Amino acid sequence: MRSGLFIQTGIRGVERDQALKIISSMLPSSIVLFRGDFSNETELQELIKDIQKLYAIEKSTVPPVFAIDQEGGNVVRIPWLDYNPSNYFLGQVNNEKLTNYVGLVTGSDLYRLGIRWNLAPVLDILNNYNQVLLERSFGEDVETVAINGAAYISGLQNQGVAATAKHFPGHGGVLEDSHQTLPRDKRTMNALLNDAFPFRAAIMAGVRTVMLSHVLYEELDADNPATLSQKAYDLLRKTFQFNGLVITDSVDMKAVSRNYSTPEIVSKTVGLGADLVECADLQTSVELSDSIRGIDSDKLKKKVERISSFLPEKKVNFRPPREVLQSFSIISSKVHKQIYIDPDKHFYVVLLDSIAESQVAEEYSTAGALTRSLKENYFDFTLMDATAFRGFHLYGTQMIIVGRNEHLKDRVSSITEKCVQNRCVFISTSISKDIGIIPENVGYIAAYSSKPENILGAIYRAMKFF
Repeated sequence: MRSGLFIQTGIRGVERDQALKIISSMLPSSIVLFRGDFSNETELQELIKDIQKLYAIEKSTVPPVFAIDQEGGNVVRIPWLDYNPSNYFLGQVNNEKLTNYVGLVTGSDLYRLGIRWNLAPVLDILNNYNQVLLERSFGEDVETVAINGAAYISGLQNQGVAATAKHFPGHGGVLEDSHQTLPRDKRTMNALLNDAFPFRAAIMAGVRTVMLSHVLYEELDADNPATLSQKAYDLLRKTFQFNGLVITDSVDMKAVSRNYSTPEIVSKTVGLGADLVECADLQTSVELSDSIRGIDSDKLKKKVERISSFLPEKKVNFRPPREVLQSFSIISSKVHKQIYIDPDKHFYVVLLDSIAESQVAEEYSTAGALTRSLKENYFDFTLMDATAFRGFHLYGTQMIIVGRNEHLKDRVSSITEKCVQNRCVFISTSISKDIGIIPENVGYIAAYSSKPENILGAIYRAMKFF
């Protein structure tokens, strides 16, 4: 029994040729793809085909299941596909037919590309405005999250793509980022179970996989985060009666990697209730694979059965019409403070967070898409990034400033300074958590996402077109 069967690995950390050699040797059962692994659809398809050949031709075994985090909103790995404005927006609309349709659209696109596993949806309740969650959550209301989560799962899986309910039993009760540290949830067991209700709904809806969080829940297990806790696995398996595939969040995240050795991680994940351990870093996955060899094979038999049978059948053949999703993306923004921009006069569009877009080809970036759309309609505008904005000294003009989480950054003084003698509108690509620190004379629109159509719709709303 090969140890790689119990690993979902990324290919980060090594050059492409070396990555293929390692994969050929380890043969993980699943490979999770990230935005930095490809720049366009041709590169993505070539990568998938190269890996499939390794398994089918060189090793004469079943190819891996390709997985991805295509949540929508601000978490998308394939930006040229159409995707939902954000889970938070869907929760605000709270129309399960629309949310089901979004799942169908995403599933249709991923299935066509050969990606059969989407590590979505997020079912965490937005309790404390955790900076990692925000617009990734369907909202603050447990029933709203449960209804929309189940609807999305149904749509996705009807297209033959497995869904993942994450991050069990709920990441929303902490403020810390588990990518950086180990969060501790100190709430009562009743509060934890209340937040876990959407996972019950997901299980009832037939979700194929559940991902555990790297949060330590003191009332559940005072010593280990959920991913490394037998009590958490028992809660999921015995209390919630989930019989599908269980996967950890990526164990190279600092919540786990800083506090546990590789043998400890393996013994407390695959050695306990996890079927697959996820690790985005390929070299660390090799270490995990080496440790898994020490586990008694009798303990792994049921895991093998779940790993080999978790993919759903494709039940629909139609391609969901794109007009619906595109229309909702355009109108998804919400005005909190109205300041109008005159569309007949010159204005500046400032993208404070545009640097991150360097991971993908320019034609798919927010900047490129916005420029094309605004030029097509003959608007007189200038696009500006954060660096140019810091050196901006003109007055008496119009500015549309686009950013996320200003309450967590030190840019507000610059925004205040620039907007004293200019007409300004701030567009948040998240929820309106930072509205209290945006200057009173600045308009505020929540777009819920950095998706170009969301920002464009917010710009049109600032122009009073709707």
